[in-house]
Amino acid sequence: MNIPETYEYLVRARRDLWATLEDVPDEVLARPLLNGDRFRCIKDLVWHIAEVEDGWLHGDIRRVPPVQDHLPGVQALRGRPFYDDVPLAPLLDYWLAVEESTRAYLARLDAAELARVVTVEDWPPEHQRFRVDGLLWHVMMHEVRHTAQIAVLLRTQDIKPPSLDLLFYLPPIPSAQSG
Repeated sequence: MNIPETYEYLVRARRDLWATLEDVPDEVLARPLLNGDRFRCIKDLVWHIAEVEDGWLHGDIRRVPPVQDHLPGVQALRGRPFYDDVPLAPLLDYWLAVEESTRAYLARLDAAELARVVTVEDWPPEHQRFRVDGLLWHVMMHEVRHTAQIAVLLRTQDIKPPSLDLLFYLPPIPSAQSG
């Protein structure tokens, strides 16, 4: 699988995750299930996944303003330590807007862009230069890891998450018919 194909898998898995999250009571999504400095609840992770994709794709790779700069409702949410009191809908709307922008970018992706080297100024010197393809894989794997966390957190609340494994999204291959 290549980067656009892998991203399309993430989009399909997202839809299933979002459908599950939309059926979960807000009190569960806002419940402090983690004791971290950055993440306490499921909604914190939802925001984080979208914001990281937005930041890497727009700020670091493309050097354009992030999607959140174009969404007035989202601008007011920036810089918060936690998102437990924010309804799920604006968080998913933001993630969808980031996704739409990412898909448009990936539709124009070519070998030269994948090989382009990006310098990330706010990282340690030994981690400042990356190829675009590596950063895109990083963003996608970042999402996989955090959506897995969300799935586990849902299970701790006796809520069955969707099966997000790639295997469930691969196209079926028909068995050979004997003559």
